[in-house]
Amino acid sequence: MNTIITGLMTVFITMAAISPCLAFDGKRSGFILGGGIGFGLASYTQTIEGFGMSLTSDRENSGAIATDVRIGFASNEQLEIYFASKEIWFGLTNAYNEKVTIDNAVVALGVSYYLNPTVPAFFVTGGLGLSSWSLPFESPSPDPWVGFGLYGGAGYEFSKHYSFELDLMYGNPSKSEGGITASSNALSVKVTVNALAY
Repeated sequence: MNTIITGLMTVFITMAAISPCLAFDGKRSGFILGGGIGFGLASYTQTIEGFGMSLTSDRENSGAIATDVRIGFASNEQLEIYFASKEIWFGLTNAYNEKVTIDNAVVALGVSYYLNPTVPAFFVTGGLGLSSWSLPFESPSPDPWVGFGLYGGAGYEFSKHYSFELDLMYGNPSKSEGGITASSNALSVKVTVNALAY
């Protein structure tokens, strides 16, 4: 848990420190780099299939910490195309009765469209790519489950470089080993405060 807190504090301090130098040229077009932090809700089931049998857990809901990272290019003042990593971090008790931290991520090619070329501006966003379900703080860390993922959302840039964003994420990551396939059907909602350099 201390690792999570340290990581979140690092993100927060970095966002605060870069605010004076965020403008590459002050226009939303060109190279973009950003990140955000917030909170969310993860809702998921887990399924184990193999040897002609299938077992699916009840849907569980967990409060979560949310992070958002993006890097890419804006072709004009209203359209951004970027690589996005949208993540939900939450705890659960595994089959061995151990508390673990799950990183449920959607890594995607994303697009944002701003309804107004200047601040303030509402925007819509979406992306398609891969989802993952991993245990980043376990030692040794097992290989992540990987599968299809997507997200969609909307936001509001309230000040130059700063915005609120609401996203709905879906992922269906899985992993097969020894004739057994484990998968997760994860649906998450998150709200983040983002800083975007442009």
